[in-house]
Amino acid sequence: MNEPYQIDQPNAYAVNNYFRQEEEQKAEIKKEETILTKQMKKQFSFFGPVSILYALFYTFCLYRNASGITYPFFVAGTLCYFFLSMKKLGVPYKKDSLFYVISVLLLGVSNCCTDSPQLLWMNKLGIFLLTFILILHTVYYDTGWNLPKYLGAILRTIGSSIACLFSPLIDLASFYDAQKQKKSNKKDYILYIMIGFSVSIPILILMTILLCSADVVFRNMMENLFNFDISLTDIIRICFLITMVFFASYALLSALCKKTVPEEVTEKKIGEPIIAITVTGMLSVIYLLFSFIQIFYLFIGNMELPEGYTYAAYARQGFFQLLAVCIINLFLVLLCLHFFKDNLILKIILTVISGCTFIMILSSALRMFMYIATYNLTFLRFFVIWSLVVIFLLMTGITIYIYFQRFPLFFYSVAVVTVFYIGLSFSHPDYWIARYNLNPAHTAYTEEYNTRTSDHYYLSTLSADAAPILLNEESNPYYTPDNMEASWMYDYCRRMGRKSNHMGIRNFNFSIFYTKNKVDIF
Repeated sequence: MNEPYQIDQPNAYAVNNYFRQEEEQKAEIKKEETILTKQMKKQFSFFGPVSILYALFYTFCLYRNASGITYPFFVAGTLCYFFLSMKKLGVPYKKDSLFYVISVLLLGVSNCCTDSPQLLWMNKLGIFLLTFILILHTVYYDTGWNLPKYLGAILRTIGSSIACLFSPLIDLASFYDAQKQKKSNKKDYILYIMIGFSVSIPILILMTILLCSADVVFRNMMENLFNFDISLTDIIRICFLITMVFFASYALLSALCKKTVPEEVTEKKIGEPIIAITVTGMLSVIYLLFSFIQIFYLFIGNMELPEGYTYAAYARQGFFQLLAVCIINLFLVLLCLHFFKDNLILKIILTVISGCTFIMILSSALRMFMYIATYNLTFLRFFVIWSLVVIFLLMTGITIYIYFQRFPLFFYSVAVVTVFYIGLSFSHPDYWIARYNLNPAHTAYTEEYNTRTSDHYYLSTLSADAAPILLNEESNPYYTPDNMEASWMYDYCRRMGRKSNHMGIRNFNFSIFYTKNKVDIF
């Protein structure tokens, strides 16, 4: 597998020169110590204080604050901390990392623009994975790495970081001993600075509590700033979080410096293709028969259905099963390409499976659209449609890769998932769910519909992203103070009121801010 993207010549020279120098000096260094490890120990006066500052910054941004306006600043600060550390170690920046940097920053911005718990969870997962890929791409020469290699490298780096948790203490002792042996009259203040930091944090918190109890205006300002009542429990949690982030961030840098992940990709195509041909060949026969049925029964609809089935009932079932089969087929083709030797017959069969998968994707999407038309829209159904589009594009890339293995499949897959997920994150699915479900063209406001409390209950559980629809009299006939029997609407407004009332400076969220003046009528 060739390199997935190009690097400009000046930058490529710097990168190649860095890795060549490292290879030349590996023989002179003990196995457990690399060039970067030695540099990090020598420059503990930089990495120690910077890691402490990052831990303080992390705690300020994220303590009891999952979706505030500080989140994009946290993401930007994390990237600055990493690249500043790499620059200090002499690791060159790769300009093709810009895609990952922009993507991570956009997901950070999305976190303070949405109130959807599903999106917030996926945003954080995306930030974690993309940041780790960026870190590994910067430190390692990852030309030719594929998905299994990256997943293994992430797990190995995390394991190595756990083993390096006490690196700050070890490096501090090593740095202090080295300074004592220097024949110089100059004083090094790093040890005293770190001691001062360690002592000042609990004293600062204690003094803040005393000042808050002494002046109510100062207390209100601090509560609005941090958005929590300062207590002994908070002191313990904050100190613990600062300590853990300091050790974890420093340990991650130490693990990266050790470079425990082998950079070369070993050839694993050792499987006999006859085995894969037998398995995939039998599956392809079933898939072809299934695809034939989809075309003539579902797409064209001119063949007789089993007794007791209507066309609508037939179309509105099986989409989740088909989604699962599509995902399995995607990984099945990847496994065959990764572990089995190249074979023309195997490639043809895998192409047939890919083609059948496209038909299954279309069938699942059609079934889902018909199901939504009858039972309305939910986040899961919205996400299924999004997933089918992404799987279709991934399967397209895999089909190309079957015959052209120079195709940058890993970067293509990361780019597709990242770009489409950023679009999903900023689209606010709850907004479209509320808009669709309350549209008179899709749902008639009849007495019969009003008895379907499950639909209303689901609307009441939506996040603040749905507020532009639910808190709008033109789009939602239930948004009126005279219609208090619509308890589901009252519950939604009351929940939004609690969120907006607890919003301060740190946890300011644009989606929740919209509801602040819209729930007063309740």
